[in-house]
Amino acid sequence: MNRRFIKIAVVGCALFFAFTQPTIAQHTAGSREIHYTAQFSPDRLSFGKLDGYDVIYMKDAAVFSELGKPVVPVVNLKIALPTGTEVVAVEAKSLSSSQIPGEYYVMPGQPPLPFAELHESPRYPEPTTSSAEALLAKPISQLTVAPDQGIYDSRIAFPYTVARYVSQGDLAGQEIAEVAVYPLQYIPHDKKLILHTRVELVVKYRLATGQEGAERYVIFTERQRQVYEDMVTTMVINPSDVVLNPAMREMSRALPAGEYDHVIITSSTYEPDFQPLVEWHTKKGVKDTVVTTSWIYANYTGPGDTLKIRQFVIDAAGTWGTMYFLMGGENTIVPFAYRAYYDQNTPSDQYYSDYDDDWINEVFVGRVSIDASAQVNTFVNKVLKYEIDPPLTGYPVDVLLIGMDADEATPLENVKETIAGWIPGHFTITKVYDSHTGNHKTAAITALNAGQNLVNHADHSSETVMGVGDFHHGWYLSRSDINNLVNNDKMSVVVSLGCDPNSMDYSDCIAERWVIFNDYQAGVAFTGNTRHGYYYSGQPSSLSGILDKKWWQGLFVYDQDNLGKALVYSKHNFGHSQAINKHCEWTFNLLGEPAMPIWTDTPQVLDVTHPAKIYKGMIRHFKVTATSGGSPVESSYVCLLKEDEIYKRGYTDVAGEVTLTIFPATVGTLYVTVTKHNYLPYQGETIVKSGGLVQYPDSVFVMPDTGVVQIDSIIPKP
Repeated sequence: MNRRFIKIAVVGCALFFAFTQPTIAQHTAGSREIHYTAQFSPDRLSFGKLDGYDVIYMKDAAVFSELGKPVVPVVNLKIALPTGTEVVAVEAKSLSSSQIPGEYYVMPGQPPLPFAELHESPRYPEPTTSSAEALLAKPISQLTVAPDQGIYDSRIAFPYTVARYVSQGDLAGQEIAEVAVYPLQYIPHDKKLILHTRVELVVKYRLATGQEGAERYVIFTERQRQVYEDMVTTMVINPSDVVLNPAMREMSRALPAGEYDHVIITSSTYEPDFQPLVEWHTKKGVKDTVVTTSWIYANYTGPGDTLKIRQFVIDAAGTWGTMYFLMGGENTIVPFAYRAYYDQNTPSDQYYSDYDDDWINEVFVGRVSIDASAQVNTFVNKVLKYEIDPPLTGYPVDVLLIGMDADEATPLENVKETIAGWIPGHFTITKVYDSHTGNHKTAAITALNAGQNLVNHADHSSETVMGVGDFHHGWYLSRSDINNLVNNDKMSVVVSLGCDPNSMDYSDCIAERWVIFNDYQAGVAFTGNTRHGYYYSGQPSSLSGILDKKWWQGLFVYDQDNLGKALVYSKHNFGHSQAINKHCEWTFNLLGEPAMPIWTDTPQVLDVTHPAKIYKGMIRHFKVTATSGGSPVESSYVCLLKEDEIYKRGYTDVAGEVTLTIFPATVGTLYVTVTKHNYLPYQGETIVKSGGLVQYPDSVFVMPDTGVVQIDSIIPKP
């Protein structure tokens, strides 16, 4: 292909960003400072040419682009601050710098471009033809904005500052500041680039007064603490300074006391259909319940139903310790919130996950946009099949990367290659790229029919199609193509950066064809855009491309091993310094179960031992041992469940053992469930029998067949 875009020299050897341990100093009365030093090495600083302009790349950096102004890298940093403080100002000072050899005519900022379907056919109907000639007749250069001569004739370095303060948020009492750093400045008149190799950041802060945030807790569970610590430490550059200090509040006036890890919000019509999922979650130790929209609307205030639901989410997180929410229904059943950060009124469930609007998500939210019981059943059955009984041969370690050209200057396979570098070596990676020969649609369908656990898609899309070579060839996957897949039981977790495939407020968008149609086929989850995704021409790793990359980095590098965690990691490690960035994050949503684990290896078998029977009416120290291949399995999650009387959970130790104290009051079945990431769930039972012993005070008795029973006293039951 004849491209106007040429990738050229790499400067240096290996790019890294390093940060010194922060120091805290008294500044003025009531004001303090934190000092950080960020280091930027010129490794992997590389350049390309586009229509005569120089395009700058910096690994692990984003793109700062304003119309007509030089496009330069930006590094978005999050910094943990002391509890109860607020930022007053951020100052930056270059401690050392060097000039990059050569002269550069840096590309001026252009409007971001959507990953929208390029077909000439009408937008909503399924395209009936593909015309490469029509597509190639489109202009291959998207550069429509000329340089701002007031800037390009200047000898003043651009950007005009080395760093700037963006915003402040908090999570569980940990204050977090976001700062945008510009390690590379351009002197336009002289065509020189200056790299600041060491930048000192001074964050000035003071004690906050009168802050009364939405994030407050009646209880703060140990599970919440573990999850939030992981969320914050993988977000900030100074993880050793993280100290969670959640604010407390009074009991809820609406919710009963209790503890629920997961809540499904839906209408009373579909409440029974979600019960198999509720039962599985609760059985494996993620205590679940359904709360209907009618109950929420009757117990919380608006204005509007979305605010009522948000108020419930806040209440459940703070009262029950709920971390996961599944919205069960279309927009008419569980409403989206719509916002316009850039050019579209965009629906998103981030309104519920980031319930204090600081671009830091407090909870994990997914949606299944159903409007019929059959769709709920299909979805629930898919999730249960994926979690409990997946095919074991090949499929869990199969991944498909689809990377096409967004335009003549933007090869998205570059993003896929970065992602491929994070994927462990035991995976089998199938790549379908625009640089490959042959029919990309045929290649993609062949791979999907063979069964792919993970699918990453990068091309233009719409509500009804996903491109597989859209720009050059007019090739795409349609809804009927998804319906016709024959990947029986080998359902995919799909992530796409394209425009609109996850328009869950559109009737049967293509993402829904993956997830809530096609029993045990197509997909089990879809993370993608409800409206346009965006990029900058000539910059594959920009805007939506960064969110895409961060999702996979979270999964493979930082062990964000379920759907909700992977999505939130991508958002927490994305910058928000411009309106277009906020749109791209807001529109990136999950069609799927947020608590569903993602297989990243061939599942192993857990060998679990525990008592086969116990007697009612006795306190019992119930020991569970988990091994695999003869070796103990540490941190296996054990849940004991018996009707409404026993619910105990714990993790195995280094010996693969955990002992949980229970008191079965009635006969029946005690369910023993053991789970761990990349292990098949163990589901066993212990029979609770009558007879045996009766409890009296002041004694301890040892039963030879069942172990130590720690009770006050026992005598044989008549």
